Amino acid sequence: MVNGIEAIVLFDSGSTGDSISPEFARVSGTKTFELENPTQLQLGCSGSRSMISHGAQVPIQVGNTTVDVYLDVVNLDRYDIVLGTPFMRRLGVLLDFGQSEVIIQGQRFTALTPLEEDAGANRRKRNDPTPRGTHSIRPPAVRSMRNGGQN
Repeated sequence: MVNGIEAIVLFDSGSTGDSISPEFARVSGTKTFELENPTQLQLGCSGSRSMISHGAQVPIQVGNTTVDVYLDVVNLDRYDIVLGTPFMRRLGVLLDFGQSEVIIQGQRFTALTPLEEDAGANRRKRNDPTPRGTHSIRPPAVRSMRNGGQN
C-alpha cells in the first residue's frame, strides 16, 4: 500500500534500484521532487536507456510492516512499483518460487497469477485507483515472478 492505495509490485532481484511509475505516484498522491543530478537508467537490453530526473520518498506498507522508501520515478509499463535489491535487502525479502510466495519479515504473500497481474495492469491503465481488495476476498498478493503462465 502506498498512501492507502494498493500497488501492483514487481520484486526484481536483478534491479539495483526501487522505482514508482509517474502515473501511480499521481494516483496515490505521492509527492515527487526533481533531482539535482539526474542519472541514467540502464536496463538489461542493449540500447535501453532513460534518464531518472525525479524521485519520491514514500511510506510503503506490506502487511504489518511499514517502511519509508526512496523511489526513482520511472516510466514503468506493467507495474506501479518495482522493488529491487535495496528494498529486498533492507527487509530481508525472500522469493519462494516453489510456493509462489514472497516472504517479508516472516509474513507470507501469495504471488499474483498472470491473469490477476493483467487485470491489475489493465485497471491501472484506466486510472482506476480502487484498491484490488475491494474486488476480491483473496488476501493481498504481490507479483514476484513471471513463470510462463503457471502459478
